[in-house]
Amino acid sequence: MTSMFALWAGTLLALGGPVTELTITPMASQTSVLISIGGEVEYRDFTMEGPHRLVIDLMGATHALPQDDFASVNRGGILSMRTSQYSEDVVRVVFVLDRQLGYSVIPDSRGLRVSLENPTGDFEPWSSGAMSRFDPTEMVPVSQQVPVQEARRISVTWTEAPINDVLLAFAAFSGKSIVPGSNVTGFVTADINDQPWDIALRTILQGQGLAAEEDDSGIIRVDNITDLNDREAIEPILTRTHRISFATATEVSTAVQPLLTDRGDVTVGTGTNTLIVSDIARVQDAITQLLAELDVQTPQVSIQAKIIFVNRTDLDELGVTYELKDSRGNQFNSLSSGFADTDGDGDLDLVDQGQAVVALGGNSVAALGNATQRVASPTLQLLTSLVLGRHQLIAFIDALESVQLSDIEATPQVTVLDNQLAEILVGELTPIRTIDAGAGGTGGEGGGFPTAQVTQQETGIILRTTPHVTADGHILLEVEAERSAAELADSDAGFIFRTQRAQTRVLVEDGETVVIGGLTQTERTQAVAGIPLLKDLPLIGALFRTRRDQEIQRDLIILVTPHIVRSRL
Repeated sequence: MTSMFALWAGTLLALGGPVTELTITPMASQTSVLISIGGEVEYRDFTMEGPHRLVIDLMGATHALPQDDFASVNRGGILSMRTSQYSEDVVRVVFVLDRQLGYSVIPDSRGLRVSLENPTGDFEPWSSGAMSRFDPTEMVPVSQQVPVQEARRISVTWTEAPINDVLLAFAAFSGKSIVPGSNVTGFVTADINDQPWDIALRTILQGQGLAAEEDDSGIIRVDNITDLNDREAIEPILTRTHRISFATATEVSTAVQPLLTDRGDVTVGTGTNTLIVSDIARVQDAITQLLAELDVQTPQVSIQAKIIFVNRTDLDELGVTYELKDSRGNQFNSLSSGFADTDGDGDLDLVDQGQAVVALGGNSVAALGNATQRVASPTLQLLTSLVLGRHQLIAFIDALESVQLSDIEATPQVTVLDNQLAEILVGELTPIRTIDAGAGGTGGEGGGFPTAQVTQQETGIILRTTPHVTADGHILLEVEAERSAAELADSDAGFIFRTQRAQTRVLVEDGETVVIGGLTQTERTQAVAGIPLLKDLPLIGALFRTRRDQEIQRDLIILVTPHIVRSRL
């Protein structure tokens, strides 16, 4: 199955030129490919499958590479490369990949830079350029260079040979101009067997305490390390401005500091996000190379969260209450209204509920059972009344059973740069008031007016996550989830905060969902009140008590799904 889409063009507003070199280097978690072009061109790119391929057409370019096919590259997910003059004014570069990889194409001052996902980890740099030259853009001592290509191999033996003769032999073999300094002396004994000439030269110079650097014209100068340091001490200071595109100048300045000499200085231009560096030419070139590797477009991660909070409350209440009234004497009238001879005329008068009647003379009995423990807002009420002479027994049976269910869902989404913290809060700010009763006094004595201060406490559902995109396209996710709620304390302390928190670090695939569950809280309460002794009787004890059973269950489930956002410029 073939996917030939993602077909688009980038325009560079110029004439074009020859394609001279392909360079592959590792860069953080990516594979960086530089297509060196002697001018500016238009381009288009698309992918194919069977096998996986990335195709880049350079319009207005000419083919100037040393060969067409580069087999067995095997670096950073690239198996091989093919190049050709596809048409009269189009150069086609085909990258054969070991799998489908995300990529981006970025215009570079030297041509085009292609950044691909690196599924294999670190690797040795590779270049299609001329095999017999130093990189003139490095401008650093040979002892500090990392070769990006394999130069011509040399086999030679020296026994007590003057160092200047050895340098002349390397110059003749490589075709380079090598100039020794005045203090370059010594003798060399070495046996070089089929090694790249630049590596052999570097090793010999290291053994002699020497270093080399190449200028813009391609001349390699060999000097004693001490002479190099002395020359740099009087070398003129240059000032260059480096514009930072993807990082912040403040972050990058920390990495630049170790490269500066004692006379060097770096200033951050926060308004334009630039670095202003003042130092010698060698340091300036080294900083330029470092910034090309640091200031790269990092992937973004879109994090979608689904937060589900379920609150279930089960309530079961059953109670029996009693009231015994005497129409000619005592009455509590707590459960219902009653009748009594309140004025002594022999007629019964209505006595409202809540108005007690107390008879001071004669025998009279009144009683209450569970009157203060009635079921609030019952769904079932039964009333019974028993009249015995002048006494009346009233009984209430109240019953309640209810289930309350609340389901709260939130689906926030946030996009964050790789290795940066993202935070989502679904909740509120709870004001907490604290009072200093001893404030306002003078001379260390109390008695002043109390002062109050109010602070804000975040409560609710808080999700903090930091993504890390790995070389193979996975996401290392650091997740911290918290649910908190403020409740009034029983004492005068103010508030108590009930908190549920989970913290984890997990490796997931792009688009895979992480489930944070188990944040479940169950609270059960049971209350029994009734007439002493009678409420504990077997079988009939339920007639003399009120029972309340309540169960509250709170569940919190958080689902986090990260996606890598692959942008194309």
